[in-house]
Amino acid sequence: MNLQPKTIDPGWAKRWTRQSVELFRRAPGLALGIMTLFGLVNALIPQPLALDVPLTVFMVGILFSGLRAADHDSGHAWPATWAFFRQSARDLAHLARDAFLLILVFGVGAAMLFAFYRHVTGGVVVAPDPAYFRLPGWLRHGTARAGSMLILGVFLPAVLPMIFLTMSVGNQPLMHYWIGCQAVVLNMRLAYMVFMGGLLACSFLIPILRQLPLHGAPFFLAGCVLMAGFAAAFWWFGAWGYLWCREMFEGTRENAKETAKQSSPIRAAA
Repeated sequence: MNLQPKTIDPGWAKRWTRQSVELFRRAPGLALGIMTLFGLVNALIPQPLALDVPLTVFMVGILFSGLRAADHDSGHAWPATWAFFRQSARDLAHLARDAFLLILVFGVGAAMLFAFYRHVTGGVVVAPDPAYFRLPGWLRHGTARAGSMLILGVFLPAVLPMIFLTMSVGNQPLMHYWIGCQAVVLNMRLAYMVFMGGLLACSFLIPILRQLPLHGAPFFLAGCVLMAGFAAAFWWFGAWGYLWCREMFEGTRENAKETAKQSSPIRAAA
C-alpha cells in the first residue's frame, strides 16, 4: 500500500457510481443490514461525547469491513465482514480513544465560543415548530444523531482516509490525519462537491425538519424519510469514500472479480 495520496483520475463520479451499485448488488442484504444498524444505533443509543466519537469510528469500521467483504469475498460477505472487522477492531478502538481525546479538547473550546456568542446575542434562538416536540423521542434524537454521525464519520474532511489507513496499517492518528488532509487538498473538487456538500446538507436538513409546517402523520413521515435518507447516505457516500481511498492508496480502479455465491447445503446434498 502506498501511503502517499494521489490525485484521482477524471470520471470518478461515473466510475464510483457504477462500482458502488455493483458492490450493493453483490451483497444487498449486507448493505441493508448496515443501513438498518446505522438507524438503530442512532435511534436507540444515547450519544454524549463519550459515545458519539467511538460509535462513529466503529460504525465506519463496520461499513468499510462490509464494503471490503463485498469487494473481495462476495460469496461469503457476512462472515468476511466479521473477519475484516475483527482484524482491525483493536486499532479502531485505539483510534476511537485518541479521536475522543482530540474532540474533547476542541469541544471545550467550541463550548466556550458558543457561550460567548450567547452572551453577545442575548441568547437569541430560533424555536422549533411545536409539532417537532410531538415526534417520538427516538425519531427526534435519532435524526440529529444520524446527521452528526454522517458529519463526523463520512463528510468531515480527512476522516475517511484516516479510518481506511487505520484499518489497513494500524493506528497512527496524527500521521494518518495529515495524509488525509493532503488527500483532500490533492482532490479539492471531490472534497468540495461530495464531502463538503454532504456536510452542509446534513447541517441544514435537521433545522429544516424542526421548522416544517406539518402536523401529525405527515410530520412523522417526514422524520422517518429523513432518517432513512441518512442511513442510505451513510452507506452510499461511505462506499464512495471506500472507493476513493482504495483507488488513492492501493491503486485499484476496479472492483475485484466477483466470487461465487455460497451454495445452499440442501442443494449441495441433493
